[in-house]
Amino acid sequence: MKFINILLGILIFLPQLAVAAPNDILIPSIIPLKQNLAAVEYFNLGRQSGCGLRITGETQDDIWINVLITVFLKDSGDNFGAVKIVARKVETENGKLKFRNGRITYLDIGKIRRAWIKPNSRDLPVVYEGAGPSHNDAYMATVEFANTMDLVVAISQESFMVGINRAAGKVDEIYQFDQRISPEEAGKLSLCMSNLRDEIEESQYRKIF
Repeated sequence: MKFINILLGILIFLPQLAVAAPNDILIPSIIPLKQNLAAVEYFNLGRQSGCGLRITGETQDDIWINVLITVFLKDSGDNFGAVKIVARKVETENGKLKFRNGRITYLDIGKIRRAWIKPNSRDLPVVYEGAGPSHNDAYMATVEFANTMDLVVAISQESFMVGINRAAGKVDEIYQFDQRISPEEAGKLSLCMSNLRDEIEESQYRKIF
C-alpha cells in the first residue's frame, strides 16, 4: 500500500490531480477563529476501520466551517477516502445563539455545489464536484484512498485553504486555516493510521490465503 511508510513527522507533497485551479483562488481568504484540528477514528467489531482529521473554525460573520477527511477499510477488504465540507451560518438573536428544541439553529445560505482543499505545498487544489451535496449546507464526496491519506498528512502539518462554491458564476468562499495539529492529536492520528495499516495488511493476507 502506498501509505505504509507514511509518518506524520515527514512532509508529504500531494500528487497532482487532473483538475484546474479555480480562477478566483487569489481572492483574499477569511481566517476562521477558534480553529481546531482533531483526530477521528472508527471501529467495526472492535477493529480499526477508519481514521481521519476533523478541522473546525468560526468566522466573525457566524459561519461555522467543518471539514472532515477520512480513510476507511470496508468489510470486503476494499478501502476508500471520504471528504465532507460543511459551512453553516448560525442564527443569532440579540447577539446570542438561537436554539430550537435544545439545538442550535442555522440559516439557509444555499447549497454547496463544489468544494476544494489546497495545502500550501500544492500548486493546485484538490477539487471535489459532480457528486452533489449531501444536504443544504454540506458537500460530501467519496474519493481515492491514497490521495486522501496524503491529504490528511499534509494538512496536519501546514497551512491550507478550503473553498466552497454555492452557485455558477459566483466567486468561491475561501477560508484559510493556519493552525497546526497538537502533539496529542497528532499522536492519536499516527496510532490510528498504524492500526489501520495493520488491518489492511491482514485483510490483504486473508484475500490471498
